[in-house]
Amino acid sequence: MRLAPIVFAFCLALAAVPAAAQPDQAPPPPAPQRGGPDWYQAQLTELSTVLGGAHYLRILCQGRGDQRWRDYMKGVIDREPAQRNNLVAGFNAGFREQEARYDHCDTYASQTEAELRARGLRIANGLSARR
Repeated sequence: MRLAPIVFAFCLALAAVPAAAQPDQAPPPPAPQRGGPDWYQAQLTELSTVLGGAHYLRILCQGRGDQRWRDYMKGVIDREPAQRNNLVAGFNAGFREQEARYDHCDTYASQTEAELRARGLRIANGLSARR
C-alpha cells in the first residue's frame, strides 16, 4: 500500500510530541462509503487540510525553521502525485484557516496543533486500514 510509509512516518512524528486533551466536537458530516475512491479522495483532502493547519501553528509557535508538517505533506504528494492539486489546495486552505484564527502562539494555538495532530493520526490510520 502506498500510504503505509506515510502512516508510519506520521506515527513517528506524533510520538515525539505530547498530545493535548480534546474538547467535545460536533460529529463530522456523513462520509462517502468507506474504502471507495470518493472516500479515499475525501480522506486525503482532509489529511492535507489538517497538515496545513498544523504546519501554520507549528511555525507560529516553533519558528519558520520548523518544517515538520510541510515536509510530511511533501511525502504524501510524492506518494500520491495524481492528487497533487487537491492536496496542495487542502494544505493551503488548512494553513489559511489557522492563520485567520491565530496571530500569535499561546496555549490555545498549541492545543489546537495537538488536536490537529491527533486528528491527522486518526485519518492516516483509517487510510492505512483501507487495504
